[in-house]
Amino acid sequence: MSQNMSRNMIPNRFELEGSLPDETQLNGTIRVLTSHESVRGFTPEKVPPGALDAILTSARSAPTSSNLQAYSIIVVRDADRKSRISALSGHQAFIQEAPVMLIFCADIHRLKYVTQQQGYVFKADTLEMFLLSSVDAALAMQNALVAAEALGYAAVPVGSVRNHPEELAKELGLPEGMFAVVGLSVGHEREGVRRGVKPRLPKGVTVHEEQYSDAALDDGLKAYDEQMIARRSYDGRRVSIAGEPEKEGADYGWCEHTARRCTRPETIAASSSLRENLREVLLQRGFALR
Repeated sequence: MSQNMSRNMIPNRFELEGSLPDETQLNGTIRVLTSHESVRGFTPEKVPPGALDAILTSARSAPTSSNLQAYSIIVVRDADRKSRISALSGHQAFIQEAPVMLIFCADIHRLKYVTQQQGYVFKADTLEMFLLSSVDAALAMQNALVAAEALGYAAVPVGSVRNHPEELAKELGLPEGMFAVVGLSVGHEREGVRRGVKPRLPKGVTVHEEQYSDAALDDGLKAYDEQMIARRSYDGRRVSIAGEPEKEGADYGWCEHTARRCTRPETIAASSSLRENLREVLLQRGFALR
């Protein structure tokens, strides 16, 4: 059975939530978007140059603020380099397994260069420019992800490229004015790694009409907790807190897991020493946060 056939047999989000739209609205693009699942196991089979070019061209077609195109993509295929990147990103095996890793960087280095070449002084060193370039990079990554899955490949975003930003910058040869925002591992999925589309918070919790409202929050959180507990999403992944008894039982759902993660920065970034000094790193890398 082909990967596309097996993937099409997995319920998409509409089916998972029991809210099937009219067939005229469920086209190929919507099916790809609502069937996304981050895959963390790959075969050694390479992504052909034509497919990779299609993915990269799709990434480069993403929206970009004021057409500044304040991002760059580093394509990593070398096995030794992927191994080093894996070590800097939580030793996640799938980074080495995937035949290619794309690293999306916020890039104001090019803008500074262009400004200087045109005979001007770069004065856009603001928090807005960092946010703008990071959003540009994230939008490009999402386009690449959708393109990869539309072509039948598996992919997973990698936020842990921010664990050791200075070391990664050296590994990738990033000049001042560039910062690795997120990676994307792409390849053919290894058999048996899929668990199915992960449930999301109910629409009433995250989608609001005209103005924000908490009216559906409590009921939505309760329903989502029950769904994630039934799915056994946190078995073996429970977060412990020093001085607090280990919380077991049927009430350990998304709310408890998420709350515990938010009390400990290391459970967001895998280690208490990681990502705590991003502000200083960004300043050193030529970004301003004023």
